[in-house]
Amino acid sequence: MMGHDASIAAAVRLQRALVALAIACALASGVSSAADKPKDPDLQRLTAELAQLDADPQLGPLGGVDRLKAHQALTDLAQTTPHSDARKPALYVAQRRVMAARYAAQADLFERQLDQADREHDRILLQASRRDADRARMEAERLRMQDKARQEEAQRAAADQQVQQQAQQEQQASLADDESDQARALAEAKAKAAALAQQEAALTAAAKAGGVPPAAEPRGPSLLVSAAIFLPGSASVRKDKAARAQIQAAVDFARANAGATIRIEGHTDGAGGPQKSLALSQQRADALKNYLRAAGIASTRIQAVGLGAEQPVASNATAAGRARNNRLKLIAVRPAGR
Repeated sequence: MMGHDASIAAAVRLQRALVALAIACALASGVSSAADKPKDPDLQRLTAELAQLDADPQLGPLGGVDRLKAHQALTDLAQTTPHSDARKPALYVAQRRVMAARYAAQADLFERQLDQADREHDRILLQASRRDADRARMEAERLRMQDKARQEEAQRAAADQQVQQQAQQEQQASLADDESDQARALAEAKAKAAALAQQEAALTAAAKAGGVPPAAEPRGPSLLVSAAIFLPGSASVRKDKAARAQIQAAVDFARANAGATIRIEGHTDGAGGPQKSLALSQQRADALKNYLRAAGIASTRIQAVGLGAEQPVASNATAAGRARNNRLKLIAVRPAGR
């Protein structure tokens, strides 16, 4: 576009020079042929208008093609005489060409201004678009940082909650341990109280029967019966031959000591806790008492006492020790002086 305008401008300058030369030649020819020939006011006027257009700082470089045609029309007008047949159409064409050259120059100026405005508009839009993009990036970064802050806050809250939950669990576990220790201590205390109550009941029963307290009674012969005659953890007697043999031995022992009170003491290894051990030892002593009664031994001669794990004869750390501690002991208690 710039090269095209430059070529047109060069052509205009060349045409302008040719028009000036043609006018000069016509004037020189007129002077030589008729010294009294009047000047052509229309040519001078149109030439002045076109020269003014050419000298305009804004319009001069524009409308090149139409200005070139205008210069050509003035050259053609300069070749005519005021009264020739070609004069009138040449003047008409020259006027229209000069007017068209001005309008074309103005149109080119308007187009250039419009192009410049469009470029300025595009530049403004580009700047606005860049500003919008910058604002969008800044907003995206702000939202990202805000979301990151929320995530960090949520992580801190989750960590705090986890710490609190762990502290609560540890506190609950500690309370549970304390409660378990208290429960065990309470169970042991209850078991001891129950054992004492049973012993007191046995002493009371012995006193009512005319006997003396067991602690003061002389102890006679004794017989050990293994707790293997019972099912594990139970007071149910096995039905095998070994169990029947031990029960028969207990019956024979009671018969052989006819003048004595048969005291049955139940002992366990303490498995399951003091209270359970005490109850199991009492149940097993009662079970053996029932077998003696069924064999014809008078119930007034039989005392059944459960002592739980209070009197171990071996360590409960081994199976053999626990087997020895799980036992029934029959004692022939004879009255004093006999």
